[in-house]
Amino acid sequence: MIILACETSTLLGSVAVLENDRVLSCEESMRENSHSEVLNLFIEKALEKAGKKLSDVDLFVTGIGPGSFTGIRICLNTIKTLAYCFNKPVIGINSLQSLAAQAVAEEAQKHTSEFSNYPIISMINAYKNMVYVASYKYQNEALIELKKPEVVRVQNLAEYISEKSIICGDGYMTYEKYFPESVKQNIIRFSEISDEPHAKTLGALASQMSQLKQDWNSLVPLYLRASEAEENLKGIKYQHLF
Repeated sequence: MIILACETSTLLGSVAVLENDRVLSCEESMRENSHSEVLNLFIEKALEKAGKKLSDVDLFVTGIGPGSFTGIRICLNTIKTLAYCFNKPVIGINSLQSLAAQAVAEEAQKHTSEFSNYPIISMINAYKNMVYVASYKYQNEALIELKKPEVVRVQNLAEYISEKSIICGDGYMTYEKYFPESVKQNIIRFSEISDEPHAKTLGALASQMSQLKQDWNSLVPLYLRASEAEENLKGIKYQHLF
């Protein structure tokens, strides 16, 4: 099965071509504002490197967020369009789950006890002093969801991270200096873990999740916050950290 996976929910724009769970090629860049400019080019380059054409793709995969509203829309619309044009199924995977799976894939072999004993908390920058978070547990070589994706204010993270936990994601990198001491004491970090969700991880996950295949028109984004315009209209105020 040939898989084309795209992920633009965060600063990283990423495209990968896989054959089942084996990565054939990958194109990436860390320029959020250019996702719309480079995504189609990355798809073309990744397919060329893999020796494949769009008509060879059996499954289209996208990150559905949470993350950048614009980034999510760019990726989602591109994948839905390709799936429609080639009459192929799609799979959408939430970016917090992808981050946790990525952490396990990169580090579980080196830190087996940590990954089996502690929750894995994925944390993506939601801006305005908020983070998107979800909690997982790695048991019996499988990732189990402990807490569903939600948005949490940085000021309230002590209520969410109340025990020793493995943390991954750009939300940590953005707000770590503002975490209260009680939160810092509960954080386990491995420097080798990537804090951005990658398309190659999405593709590998999708190869194991064939039961989640769906039609292009039923694929929807995972928005946990309203847009900035909607929040302003509702009078939702930005809260300072200090």
